[in-house]
Amino acid sequence: MPQKYIGRHLMVKSKFINAILSGKKRATIRSGRLKVKSKEFYIHAGGKIIAKASVKKVVYKKIANLADKDAILDGLGSKEELLKELKTLYGEIRDTDDVTIIEFEILEKLNEPEDSYMKNLRPHELAKIILKRFDISEEERKILEVLVKTKSIRKTARRIFGNIANRWKIRKILKKYASLINNSIIGE
Repeated sequence: MPQKYIGRHLMVKSKFINAILSGKKRATIRSGRLKVKSKEFYIHAGGKIIAKASVKKVVYKKIANLADKDAILDGLGSKEELLKELKTLYGEIRDTDDVTIIEFEILEKLNEPEDSYMKNLRPHELAKIILKRFDISEEERKILEVLVKTKSIRKTARRIFGNIANRWKIRKILKKYASLINNSIIGE
């Protein structure tokens, strides 16, 4: 199995924006044993880059060994609340599954558009243009057709991949083709 990692961009649910910016949420807990590739990263939520952060500590644990203190670092109230959130994100989890706890500190609060490559289009609108204008792989076509129907990257990720952790794959497709689209096509 290929190594999974966290790079220079970390996606979080928009419901955590205030908790992150206020310092209540000081960690993210992700499924699996992830390699953290960069000491500094950008936090994305609600379609914006909300902060630049620095990794303070990375800890690996089994689901069974998570505690209330881990949940509190993650901006939640209890281990039970944390487990519920993890199930929402990743589907079925087992006590023997690994998680990566990435503790961070905010270096700078930001409020920048996340998807400037989309030329002010919504993801499903860009997907429609890509489907019309480009000869794309069958896998890309399937993903973009679902995006057009759901009008949501999160809902598409759930339908295609079973959870929202792979939203980056959808964004990667959008970004790939958006770079090929010029302003005259956008205007049509």
